Amino acid sequence: MADSRRAWDQVGQDFTSLGHHVKRHYEREAGAERPAPEDQRKVEAALRQLTDSLDRVFTALGDAIRDPEFGEQVKKAASSLNEALSSTFAGTTRRFRSKPEEEHRPPPDTPASP
Repeated sequence: MADSRRAWDQVGQDFTSLGHHVKRHYEREAGAERPAPEDQRKVEAALRQLTDSLDRVFTALGDAIRDPEFGEQVKKAASSLNEALSSTFAGTTRRFRSKPEEEHRPPPDTPASP
């Protein structure tokens, strides 16, 4: 569990760093042509809201991963996905193998018309 917690904490830190990186690039661009103060405040508020939202998402995801019911649901979903993919590929393989070999070959090059 501790490893999982550390891993998700690292994800949160990495996304925070990414947000700061985007902010620095934005500020560098904005330095060339300064937006109106009201526009600047709106952008900064939007960036703060985005950062806060990402933090909440990854916190919730980390909490969910530690929930035993979540683990069981993940196993069930993965099993369903595996069954669906296996069935799809098995059906496709049967259809492909049931066609005559000539249908799999590309058409021969046709000579140019005079």
